[in-house]
Amino acid sequence: MKKLLLAMFGCLASVAVAHEGHDHDHAEDAAAQAKYPSALVLPAIEGPKPWSDKPHLNDPDRFQIAIMTDRTGGHRPGIWMDAVRKLNLLRPEFVMSVGDLIEGYTEDPQRIDEMWEEFLGFIDEMEMRFFFVAGNHDVTNPQLHKRWREQFGREWYSFDYRGVHFLALCSEDPGPEHISEEQLDFIKTDLADHADARWTLVFLHKPLWTYAERAIANGDEDPTNWRKVEAMLVDRPHTVFAGHVHHYAQYQRNEQQYYALATTGGGSLLRGNEYGEFDHVMWLTMEPDGPHVVNLRLDGILPPDVVTEESAKRFGAFLRQVRVEVEPILIDDHTGFSEGELSVKLDNEFAEAVELTGRIDGLPLRGLTVEPDGLKIAADKKSSNEQRIRIRFDEPIAFESLQRGTFTAIVRSKPTGDGAPLSAERVIPVIIDRRHLCPFYDGDFTLDGEIEAWPEPAYETPEKPLLIGQIQDWTGPKDGSFAFTVAQDDERLIFSAKVTDEKLVAGDRLQWLLDARPDSQRMADPRQRGGTYRFSVTAPDENGEATVLAFANRGSRRQMKGVKGAARRVDGGYEVELTVPQNVLARHQGGQRWSEFQLAAIQSDVDDPDRPAAEIVWRGTSDARTRNANYARFERVD
Repeated sequence: MKKLLLAMFGCLASVAVAHEGHDHDHAEDAAAQAKYPSALVLPAIEGPKPWSDKPHLNDPDRFQIAIMTDRTGGHRPGIWMDAVRKLNLLRPEFVMSVGDLIEGYTEDPQRIDEMWEEFLGFIDEMEMRFFFVAGNHDVTNPQLHKRWREQFGREWYSFDYRGVHFLALCSEDPGPEHISEEQLDFIKTDLADHADARWTLVFLHKPLWTYAERAIANGDEDPTNWRKVEAMLVDRPHTVFAGHVHHYAQYQRNEQQYYALATTGGGSLLRGNEYGEFDHVMWLTMEPDGPHVVNLRLDGILPPDVVTEESAKRFGAFLRQVRVEVEPILIDDHTGFSEGELSVKLDNEFAEAVELTGRIDGLPLRGLTVEPDGLKIAADKKSSNEQRIRIRFDEPIAFESLQRGTFTAIVRSKPTGDGAPLSAERVIPVIIDRRHLCPFYDGDFTLDGEIEAWPEPAYETPEKPLLIGQIQDWTGPKDGSFAFTVAQDDERLIFSAKVTDEKLVAGDRLQWLLDARPDSQRMADPRQRGGTYRFSVTAPDENGEATVLAFANRGSRRQMKGVKGAARRVDGGYEVELTVPQNVLARHQGGQRWSEFQLAAIQSDVDDPDRPAAEIVWRGTSDARTRNANYARFERVD
């Protein structure tokens, strides 16, 4: 299979071979016309006829292809293969892609082999030709770039089919969101050599026009070189297809159509058409007046303007400007919860009236009373409304049993004009919890890993903590557990931790996951996004050296500045200290004084260097690194 794909790309490198294939198609057409009439042969009928007077679509230059988009970036198994099977039924003439075909992000040759072997197995099942385009997951690092070239030859190339010029580009050349001068030279020569194409179709992974436009709007130079590509395309009819963003949108640039495709199995919340979040392939029919496209959802068919810039702006404003806030119930009695009130606020800054209906789910049902049981709140445009829900149990309930509580709200707009009503679902955690405190630390603090003063209160992992990873390797609290405190002074957050670990191995570390966003944002969207941070300190090695890592947002590889840490070995484990500048919180909470944050912590305990770590979680869930569900909420105490 690999040799066949390599040979295919060698053929694509030759314009002569591409034209030879074109001539072959016309030879087949001529042979068919000699055997069969090329027009409809209709019977002569007097009077009304049982057919319409529309033309039948038989232009010899018409063809149909499919475009598949992101498979990876949190891929969901089975979706891509489902699309392959359905394309085999639809019979496009060939299939294009826009990249992210494997998960990538590794330099391990064996793992890379396994990923490509799996993907090429899918292509083996496809009954028509498939054209590869490189995504950031496919060429993350030099090793993956090298493997691509060994396996497929070029990272950018072109070919022709029935007078249409296909141009496949690499948006990761050599690094993220960039087209190199070498690739620009290729594009310039290639487009000049194919100036007579009746249309040009451009395929790349990232929608570089959006990156370029943001940079220019900020007063910066275009770092992507897309504007140079656009200048070469502007005088010819063309259409551009990209992926990467995992949500669909149709754009108009230079009086041409540009598309960012959604997913064919890549990570997605799948919230539906208005969000542009669905699994699909795009179906392209080439006509004399240009490409006609529709979106084939794997569960239906969508028109190309299912989301336009205009409708996306309206829906985006609806999502941003209609806020649902559920105020937490935080109590000082740490033994359990019996009774309290939730405040639900509907804050509507949208230009249309809205209505909210909602319910509480996930709380223990025994002895539970919720008043009112169903909630309805209305708010005129540019107004707010609030309602309280009383929650009562017949006897105290342990906080651990309250972690799955959610408030599900359906918010609908009530437009007065021609616009269609908008609707969105919000699932917001119902926080019923102990009150966690971040006190002011007024002592002399030295960052050296040696914990002297231990500010109260302290938090520790339970006897039976949540475990993830290599859970069978964890033998109990003496094998892996920790206790920590968090405090603040005038400039920093200060974390101190005592870690129990009977055997220190490379890879042992303690990590804090901090969500610095305001309460309403955290509860409305629990995903790790802007305003979330990861801080970790490794166990010290035999020389007492420890490594501090600090990143903003899930997936970021850029080390933050100003975060400092230290660690030292002690009997039965190690001690850790970490300081984080307070502006990390302030920038997300009004720029000056911050009031609260959410926090989880994970200990990675490696017992065997050749095996993954067992991980002991304080708060959070098994998805703690990607979602803030069940993080502890800490309040500032001055």
